[in-house]
Amino acid sequence: MSKTRPKLTETTLLKDWGRRDLDGTIVLINLLGGVALLLWGLRMVNTGVTRAYGRELGSFLKFSLKNRFQSFLGGLSVTMLLQSSTATALLTASFAGRGLVPAAAGIAIMLGADVGTTLVAQILSFDLSFLAPILLFAGFLRHATASNTRAKNLGRILLGLGMMLTALKLLAFASVPIQTSSIAQFVLSSLSGEPVLVVILAALITIAAHSSLATVLFALSLVATGDFPMDVAFAMILGANLGGAVPPLMATLKADNSARRPPLGNLFCRLIIVVVALPFIGVIGPELASFEAAPARQLVNFHTALNLACAIVFLPFVGPLGRLTKNLLPDNNHKDQDVPSPLYLDKAALDSPQLAMANAVRDTLRMGEVLERMCEDLKSTMAEEEAGTLSQVREAGVVVSGFDRAIKTYLTKLGRETLGEEDEKRCTEILNFTTNLDHVSNIVVLNMAEQIEANAKNQIILSSQDLQDYVRCMNEVLVNLRLSLSVLMTSDPASARDLIHRKQVFRELERKAVGDHLNRLRQDRTLDQESSAMHLSLLGDLRRINSLLSSGAYLVAGQEQ
Repeated sequence: MSKTRPKLTETTLLKDWGRRDLDGTIVLINLLGGVALLLWGLRMVNTGVTRAYGRELGSFLKFSLKNRFQSFLGGLSVTMLLQSSTATALLTASFAGRGLVPAAAGIAIMLGADVGTTLVAQILSFDLSFLAPILLFAGFLRHATASNTRAKNLGRILLGLGMMLTALKLLAFASVPIQTSSIAQFVLSSLSGEPVLVVILAALITIAAHSSLATVLFALSLVATGDFPMDVAFAMILGANLGGAVPPLMATLKADNSARRPPLGNLFCRLIIVVVALPFIGVIGPELASFEAAPARQLVNFHTALNLACAIVFLPFVGPLGRLTKNLLPDNNHKDQDVPSPLYLDKAALDSPQLAMANAVRDTLRMGEVLERMCEDLKSTMAEEEAGTLSQVREAGVVVSGFDRAIKTYLTKLGRETLGEEDEKRCTEILNFTTNLDHVSNIVVLNMAEQIEANAKNQIILSSQDLQDYVRCMNEVLVNLRLSLSVLMTSDPASARDLIHRKQVFRELERKAVGDHLNRLRQDRTLDQESSAMHLSLLGDLRRINSLLSSGAYLVAGQEQ
């Protein structure tokens, strides 16, 4: 006896559509949750390694600059530890911006970083989910019981790895319903003949995620279902490679041109290799299938082969590529004195503490240049009796305060998560230095400039001997200001000790000026008492300024103040 087919009423259709819509929503939520957990795990590993061993990795990169092959291997090794070619790119850009890495070596490092990402993907393509609970428990235990920052960051690394493995398992589970979804199959079949569109979409996803590895791992989880079109998956890998070159370029938009050259060169390399490989996806697929049949292994092997080919093709030409990027991004002329405002405080660089602090130092140096012009203007006001220059001094004081606020706000954002001990110390040095410069600016504007202007209105002027002593002391302060900026930039203990010594030299010079002035007062009772008070007050202000400028040198020199 045959069963009667249930009657399809409008109510039944609506219920069936609602059920499918609900199922699709759950799948989407699971996929988004898995991707979010994967990205957070990648971030925890990256920040943990950077904060625990960032300076060692930086030193290793600098050590790897002897030739292009060592630079390539250096970039590969560092990226395998950081699990992010973007992080390696930002570290490289930081060194390039300080003149430590030429463009050619930077491009070689980033070619190695690209290959390093593929090796990480190779490892994670195997089913290591059984390690996830072990890593999560060990990471939590290490982070909770650690007594120092490095040990806590080791816990972060283990937790991040555990989260990544858990996320991959969640993504594989969430992708299973795609096999039975008619809507999903329709969308995938539509994309199957549009490799250019898939490349663009995958590149946009990678740019948004700031991680090509995350996009590759997501593609691996999709092909694990068995019904995902391989040509779409290969196009996703191409898009991930292309999109992965963009975040470092975006993060260095406001940096020096020298810092922007390695990311630009890497973008050229990736763009060319993607354009060349795109028409051959249909040929590459069967070849990879004959090597390893598993779809996930085909995909990860394609990712590795693509980046190895990129390195083999372009590594011999990093020299010409470096010259090309230098022609496209010539050295900055730094003719920005007419518009003295922060230029390098790029928020995108906050993911890399070293790069962010290098940016802050660049703008702190510009802040010091504005302060130096203030002091020069104040000196000329006294020496040449040009009271009108005081308005420029006050305007510069507003600029210095603006720099101080901007740099403090910028570096404070690094404190949302714990920095490594060395990075925290460096961040404190920069903040203390900008605070001292702002205090110096206030002394110049609120004390010295106001006093000079008031005395000028009352026709009170310094004697020629007092003026000579004042100019001599101001010149010494300007020398110490320049040296303090050098100490901030280099953290050189020898320069710091020299600045401390010059502090004592200034004190002797100031004591002699005060002593000579008092002797003149004793010998000539007709000298103007108001002029005398002005001179002694100005010398006292210069002494305070000199102390502020040299205060940061004690920490660098390892001495007590």
